[in-house]
Amino acid sequence: MTDKTFELAGQELRKYGLQAELLIEKQLPSFEIRRRDGVTLIAAPDPLELLYGVYDLAERAGGYCFFEPGRDRFDPARIRTLTDGVLVPARKPLLKRRGFIQEFPFDSETADLFDWMAKNKLNYLLTWMKYYDALSPELKEYAAVRGIVIESGHHNFNYWIPGRKYGKTHPEFFAEINGRRIKSSDGKSELLLSEQLCTTNPELRAEITKNILAYCEAHPELKAISLIPNDGFGWCECEECSKFYDKSKKGDFYSLSEHVYKADRIYHDLLRDVGARLRAKRPDLLLTFCAYINYCAPSPGFTLEKGMAVHMAPYWRCINHTLDDPHCVINPHYAEDILRWTAAKHGGEVNIYEYYMGVNFYMMLPMVHFREMFHEMKWYSENGVDGILTQFHVSHWSVYGMNYVLMGRAARGEDQDASINTLFQALFGPDAAEAENFYHEVKKLILKTGHCHIPYPRSLLRRTSLEDYRDLHALALKLADKAPGDRLRADLVVWTDYMVRFKQLFDSYQAKKLTEADVHAFLEWVHSHREGRVFVQNKFDSYFKALLDDLANGREWIHFNLDWEDDYIRRHDQVLG
Repeated sequence: MTDKTFELAGQELRKYGLQAELLIEKQLPSFEIRRRDGVTLIAAPDPLELLYGVYDLAERAGGYCFFEPGRDRFDPARIRTLTDGVLVPARKPLLKRRGFIQEFPFDSETADLFDWMAKNKLNYLLTWMKYYDALSPELKEYAAVRGIVIESGHHNFNYWIPGRKYGKTHPEFFAEINGRRIKSSDGKSELLLSEQLCTTNPELRAEITKNILAYCEAHPELKAISLIPNDGFGWCECEECSKFYDKSKKGDFYSLSEHVYKADRIYHDLLRDVGARLRAKRPDLLLTFCAYINYCAPSPGFTLEKGMAVHMAPYWRCINHTLDDPHCVINPHYAEDILRWTAAKHGGEVNIYEYYMGVNFYMMLPMVHFREMFHEMKWYSENGVDGILTQFHVSHWSVYGMNYVLMGRAARGEDQDASINTLFQALFGPDAAEAENFYHEVKKLILKTGHCHIPYPRSLLRRTSLEDYRDLHALALKLADKAPGDRLRADLVVWTDYMVRFKQLFDSYQAKKLTEADVHAFLEWVHSHREGRVFVQNKFDSYFKALLDDLANGREWIHFNLDWEDDYIRRHDQVLG
């Protein structure tokens, strides 16, 4: 796609009214913007970096801000006259892989998303296979022209060996629990399967390899494919599989797995075998896998060979501390796991699978991680990490979009203060200082939770006051009054109003005064705000069904009615305050 990417760079140069020459200089580590004798030059080692240079120039001097998908901002007051010299020196990005994890179908906003990713120099998208299968050839090319590698994968044991196909013909492919083979519940939510395969079965391994090769042959554009367990636990306990773990050796508190035995050895043995089989046939493919819950660290002797990449997920990390902060109760354990993975590199790669939106059921509550990201990206780079990916949604962009923008800046190695200040200026203009104060107060609210804060609603709402949220709402209203037509400021008003209402609902439940009618009224209010970019609407019905069920049957509401998860939250109540 290099020719089309070069053409796109020229088109975008004209589209944004920029006067510059484009030049390929292969020895450069990235794009460079210079000006000499009144002529602006964008030089780069390849067409993609040229495209990045065009977008950088548009934001730096052309009056543009690429804050959110499909909504370029233009402010003529931010047009800058350039002086001679090197305006943006070429520098190697801190992390070579920078991108998103998409856990929803592609839709009418997909092209805008790909466009935004290129404008913010993101180059990787991990998505579920079922969503990739529905992606049109035109959108695949649209992404490729913008330098975006799409990985078809995520939790996919059930995709490679679906129960509807193999359940009757090969029941031995599925996990044995309590002496019986499970019946795979195809069609059930992949997020809560907790159903695995009999991974030591040699015929199963051959079948997985065959299916991966066939899939990649049918999708020749793919460069990365994953082999990741179904979400949850449920590993096989047959005689052969049981040789790979000791049921007395449990997982860890920090990774929500001390109630189950470790599954690292059994998973990594499968990866070692399938990875070798794939390399023999398709050495060009990147096989990815995840490090998560009870398989967070490399098992003894496991190495990351060339053609393999791990997505290391610090799930339910503390967001009050950086990942490497030794004073945190949780995060240093994840940092240690990351260092184990980078030490295991033998030609392979390590990516961090992040949650700069909290997690899916943090429910659009605040996470301001601006400066922490710049520190963490530098730490990652210094310790051999290759990439950073984060979960996201377009529909909650006004809540977490600044995290996404600054993640891209930090992963490229841009200056922390300049990046943050420039973003505030671009979004809020003369009210930038007031907006910074607003986000400062949001950050103070998060830190009021105590020493550590894991991003789920109870952790925040039980340790903050209603007045905290009302004060934020008042600040958002003042900010919006100064620019009534600004959609972002209007969304901040809705967002802070939502936090007030959620806190009231939470407190009412704690006081044993909440009714089902109150919950339905709250959901109705949330659903009345579909136009902005504050809420991922479908998460609310799913999440609050747990509360409604508990109100109906008298059970204590903690989070999402998973007993093992609720037990960890009760422990957090005692340990992390």
